[in-house]
Amino acid sequence: MIGDVMRDKFSRRLASYALVSVLAVASALAAGRTRKPFTPTAPDFRERGPKDAKLQVVEFSDFQCPACRVAEPPLRQIFTVYAGKLHFIFKHYPLRMHEWAKPAAVAAECAGVQGKFWEYHDRLYDKQNEWTNPKADDFLAGYAKELKLDVPAWQACRQDPAASAAYEKDMKDGDDAWVSATPTFFINGRRFVGARQLAELGTLYMDRELKK
Repeated sequence: MIGDVMRDKFSRRLASYALVSVLAVASALAAGRTRKPFTPTAPDFRERGPKDAKLQVVEFSDFQCPACRVAEPPLRQIFTVYAGKLHFIFKHYPLRMHEWAKPAAVAAECAGVQGKFWEYHDRLYDKQNEWTNPKADDFLAGYAKELKLDVPAWQACRQDPAASAAYEKDMKDGDDAWVSATPTFFINGRRFVGARQLAELGTLYMDRELKK
């Protein structure tokens, strides 16, 4: 009887150890991977540079995110320094904590339909402190007017479920890529998070990639 009880306890302990080992291995494998597969594409109006460029940079960003605004100056400099050598893709990743990020993503998407995505994109970041409040909708419409968009068509686009579906697809891609903070950049598949990593490590990595 005692032997049976001891064997039962030993068996349970072995099973417990085996489970812990499996979880530890799985965790280690996950930590060693940079990302899950995701779709590195977007509508043409959210892409910049030649599609066959040696460098591909995918950004997951949130228009209400202060860290994303901070990343804009080094990112704009990168567009200049690596002009013609870089294909850039912007993907929406509005964080759930940011109340006006999704409306801003839809607004920018609908500006893109009229060929003004980047102008609207820049306006949102440059004036982030202005529109991130309960009057956001008025400011978003004002920017559309300032950029000479067809405002009625832009407003109709904002009501179209396809506009929301666009950022929802990007968010799914971000989740698949384990994006947990914005801005997150993937340079030829390698992850860099935030302005500092982009400016300091990302540029070094791009230089190495260009020398291959």
